[in-house]
Amino acid sequence: MSKNADNPGIIIHPPVFYIVATIIGLAIDYLMPLSFGFTDITKTVSLVILALGTIVLVLGFKMFATDKQSPSVHEPTNAVYQSGIYAYSRNPIYLGVLLWMMSGALFFDKVWIMVMAFILIFFMNKVVIEKEETYLEEKFGENYLAYKQKVRRWI
Repeated sequence: MSKNADNPGIIIHPPVFYIVATIIGLAIDYLMPLSFGFTDITKTVSLVILALGTIVLVLGFKMFATDKQSPSVHEPTNAVYQSGIYAYSRNPIYLGVLLWMMSGALFFDKVWIMVMAFILIFFMNKVVIEKEETYLEEKFGENYLAYKQKVRRWI
C-alpha cells in the first residue's frame, strides 16, 4: 500500500491488461493462425460464456453501485464485499471480463487469444491481485483474511 494514498498502488488500470493481451493474441494469430477446429459448437458455447461473463460482471459492479463506491484500483476501498457474487469469487469483475475475452476467442476462432487469456490469469494474479490483497489485508486485517480463507480468488 502506498504511504501517500489509500489504494493498492496499481499504476495501470486492469482493463488495459485485457486489451493488451487480446491485441497480442490477435498479432500472434496474424503471424501463426490456429483454429479450435470445431466451429459449429464454439459459437454456441461462446455465447453461453459471454452471457455468464456479463452476469458475473454486472453482479460485481452492482455491489459498488449500491454503495456508491468506485471499483477503480486508484480509489480507496471502504468495505470488503462478502455477499452476492463476492461470496463465490473475490474478483468477479476480473472474472467477468476474462470470460468475455474467452468468449471472443471461441466465437472468432482465435486460439491465441485463449492462450493469452490463460497467461493473463497468471499476470493478473502477480501484478494486480496480489497488490490488492496486500492492501486489503493491511486495511481490513482479520476480516479480509477470514474472507480470503472462505472464498477463492477467481472461482
